[in-house]
Amino acid sequence: MSRTVKRGYDIRGIALFLAGLSFVACASANKAALKPPSAGSAKPLAVEDFGKAIDLHRDLYDKNPGNAKALAGYVSAIGEVKKAGDRARIKGNYAAAEAVYRTLLDRWDGFSVFSWKIGFRRADLEADLKDCRLGSYERSFRQELLSGHHVGALAVYQDAAREYPGDMSVKTMYAKGVGEIRAVGAKALAARDFAPAGKIIGLLLHNLDSFGGLWAPAEREATERKDLTEALRACSFGLANSGLAELRKGNLDKAIALWADLLAFDPENSEIKVALEAAKAELNPVQSAGPVSAVKDGGGGSGKSGQNGLRPGYY
Repeated sequence: MSRTVKRGYDIRGIALFLAGLSFVACASANKAALKPPSAGSAKPLAVEDFGKAIDLHRDLYDKNPGNAKALAGYVSAIGEVKKAGDRARIKGNYAAAEAVYRTLLDRWDGFSVFSWKIGFRRADLEADLKDCRLGSYERSFRQELLSGHHVGALAVYQDAAREYPGDMSVKTMYAKGVGEIRAVGAKALAARDFAPAGKIIGLLLHNLDSFGGLWAPAEREATERKDLTEALRACSFGLANSGLAELRKGNLDKAIALWADLLAFDPENSEIKVALEAAKAELNPVQSAGPVSAVKDGGGGSGKSGQNGLRPGYY
C-alpha cells in the first residue's frame, strides 16, 4: 500500500474517531441537561410547591422541545399536581384544592398544546375550582348558622350569588339557606321568643330583594314579603305588650330591655321610641326630666291605640 493511500485511511479514521467523540459529548450534554431539572422537580412536588415543580419541567421542555423524556416528565408532573388537588377536594380541604387548581389554570397556556396527553381540559379545572368555591361557601354558611350569626350566614350566600350570578346551583343553595334561616325565626316566634325571632325575620325582610327572585313563580316574592311583614308585626306586638306588662309591675329595667330589643329590628316604631324614653326618664328622673309627664298626660300622641296596643298615657 502506498504511503498516500495509507495517509488517507489515517485521516478518515481520525475524522470518524472525532465524530464519535462529538456524538458522545452531545449525548452526555443532553443527558446532563435533562437530569438535574428532572431530579430537582421531585423536591418541590414533595413539599407541595406545585408551581415550582411545573415551572422546572416547563423550562426543561422548552429547552428540549423534541425530547420525549422531557415531554413525559412535564406531563407526569402536571398529572401529579392535578391528583393532589383532587385528593384535597375529596377530603374537603377546599382551600388547598383551590390553590392547586388555580396554579394549573395560571399555567394552562404552557401545556395546552398537548392537553390531550394530560387527561383533563381547562373546563374541567374550572368546574373543579367552582366545586371548591361552593363547598367553602356551604361550610362557611353552616358555621355561621350554627353559631347563631344569621347576618353572616345570609351574607355568605349573597357573596356566592355575586361571584356566580345567575348560576342555578348557587340559586338552589341560596334558597335552601334562606329557608333554613326562616325556619329558625319561625321556631323562635312559635315559642314566643320575640326578640331573636324579630331579628331574624327583620333581617330576611330587609334583604328580600337579594333573594326574592330565587323562587318560582314570581308571585312567591309578594307572598313571602306579606308573610314576613305579618310575622315581624307579631314580634313587635309581643315585645311591646311584654314590656307594658313589666312596666305595670314596676319593673322598669325589664320593660326598657324588652323595648330596646324591639327597636333593634323595628327602629322606626315611633310609639315604642316614646315609651322607651318615658321609661328611661322614670328610671333616671335626674338625668332626663320631662318626657314622663308628657306621656302620662297624653301630650305625646293622639290618645288612640297604635299598632302595638299602647296609648300615650299608658301608666
